Amino acid sequence: MKLILSLILTATIALNAMAQLKLPSVISDNMVLQQNINIPVWGWSVPSAAVTVNFAGQTKTTLADVEGCWKIYLNPVPANDNPQSMSIQSGSNAITLTNILVGEVWLCSGQSNMQWPMCWLDEPEKKLAGVNDPNIRFIAINRNNFKPYECDDCKGNWKECSTESARNLTAVGYYFARSLREKLNVPIGLVEADYGGTRIEAWTSANVLNRWPDLWEELADLAKYKNNKKFNLAKILEKEKWLAELKKFDKGFSENWMIPNLNSSEWKKIQLPAPWNSSELKDFKGSVWYRKKIVVPEEWKNKKLVIEPGAIDQYDITWLNGKEIGMIQVVNAGRHPRHYEVGKSGYNTGENTIVICNYNKNGVGGMIGPKEAMRVFPEGEPEKAIPLAGEWFYRKGYTGTELPELPMIFSLHPNTLSVLYNSMIAPVIPYAIRGAIWYQGESNRGIPCKYRKMLPDMIKNWRDDWNQGDFPFYYVQIAPFNYNGGANSALLREAQLLSLKTPNTGMAVTMDIANLKDIHPRNKKDVGYRLALWALAKDYGFTNMVFSGPIYKNMKINDNKIIVAFDYNGGLKTRDGKPLSHFEIAGENKKFVPAVAEINNDKIFVSSDKIKNPVAVRYGWSDIAEPNLCNKANLPASSFRTDDWE
Repeated sequence: MKLILSLILTATIALNAMAQLKLPSVISDNMVLQQNINIPVWGWSVPSAAVTVNFAGQTKTTLADVEGCWKIYLNPVPANDNPQSMSIQSGSNAITLTNILVGEVWLCSGQSNMQWPMCWLDEPEKKLAGVNDPNIRFIAINRNNFKPYECDDCKGNWKECSTESARNLTAVGYYFARSLREKLNVPIGLVEADYGGTRIEAWTSANVLNRWPDLWEELADLAKYKNNKKFNLAKILEKEKWLAELKKFDKGFSENWMIPNLNSSEWKKIQLPAPWNSSELKDFKGSVWYRKKIVVPEEWKNKKLVIEPGAIDQYDITWLNGKEIGMIQVVNAGRHPRHYEVGKSGYNTGENTIVICNYNKNGVGGMIGPKEAMRVFPEGEPEKAIPLAGEWFYRKGYTGTELPELPMIFSLHPNTLSVLYNSMIAPVIPYAIRGAIWYQGESNRGIPCKYRKMLPDMIKNWRDDWNQGDFPFYYVQIAPFNYNGGANSALLREAQLLSLKTPNTGMAVTMDIANLKDIHPRNKKDVGYRLALWALAKDYGFTNMVFSGPIYKNMKINDNKIIVAFDYNGGLKTRDGKPLSHFEIAGENKKFVPAVAEINNDKIFVSSDKIKNPVAVRYGWSDIAEPNLCNKANLPASSFRTDDWE
């Protein structure tokens, strides 16, 4: 009965909160609005109430529906780098947004090579010193919000690009934006929605994934939590059941080790960060409890608190002053830095106690940092952070690997089907954008044939849901890398190449800027620039610009040679001045041998003394091939094959 009353109270509070005038995070101060198309503005208010939006000399009014949802479309406006204000009013409630620019807005999405931030580039301080430009704005969508249903909102704030704010900005996105700024001289807005190590299935909506029979079982399990109400109810009920089982294993729970005034005389000291294998916890399996006292300054009062204990190997539950503030129970996300938020009334000014239960079934275990990622600070003011690295107290809880299995609701992770679409894409729709740039594929290299359909499916999925027509979608072909076995990544590159058949798409090739020992090549500047070339040529009228490297078009056999023709072939050459490399040729026996390749009138003549009657050619067809064919703009050719053999 207490649980039911608690749920009713929570639902009532949520409904009352929703009744107030509210906007999604993507519509806020400092935003960039897309020029020259209808601009959607939406939010929530009292059900059936009138809502009025004023912007750029326009006044538009609509009525909220019975659930309080409303949407207004402003007429198109031209680019404007003079900051403007927008007012939204409903009854006695009003919101005023300031410092708004109008220009070009692009969505930046994908996995770690898109997420790779400016501060992780080579010589980051040198590169960051030159990024200050208030006419480049960005919003980074919160990554830590895994949901099995499509979310109405997300967390994020629009920021002006500066040396400090851009530290964690996507480097590919920044260089893309800078290239557009230099040519267009209008404000550029970036909506960053990316997550390292993720598969395309996480970025695609459930209704689109449902066409794949091998995904039906997982999709059916997730469908149980089809909305916020069902999800939150199940989360409470299933968590209580799971914790009851956990208490039978771990005395830390039954003895309430998470409370702040605990007698800790049996606890030992440890210097963190430290994985278990670097301390007396080496080879330990089970749970380890950590505790540390911090002192929150008086001037932080009435501010939200952010607690970031760094990355924790495997699983954790974290408490502040005896109250749970977060938990990560997903092994695939176990090494990602934790980020927990505490409301204004959820902590004390003065002494506070952080307690973390870290448990590990089959990994290393431990709070692994790095040091600079372990901190506590008031929301939006990381420069005031209190460091958490250093001395902590710890105590072993449960020893063993027989911990109860978590219910699926607590096992959601970055690669759960549709979870990133639900939490990072859906909440942004229908914010007006010019198009999207995408850098992903490494995590799907094991299913290249399936990816041939999945990438076009996802593109169509996003376009259909945005309802902006076939907006531009430009993507990066994955770079060569030594994967040490498994599926040949050239097959995934081929899937990306074939996806160019999808209308209004383009592909930036990176065969020449790879690092065979690092899946994250540091040259993000050329990647952003190459994506921008597609946009400038296809969307902004720069028709005399070479925007793509050579793309295989067709072949014909001429005696003992195969003649290969290309699109975007103007001025074929080698980037290093050496003979063409990484061409192979085969006869009817389907056995490829190294070939001699020569440029002749912007075509490639391929042959080998070992193949008298050739039938097929391949180029750059391996994980580690770094071939040298390019065109006069020094844009590299994509790897390709003329056959379709298994």
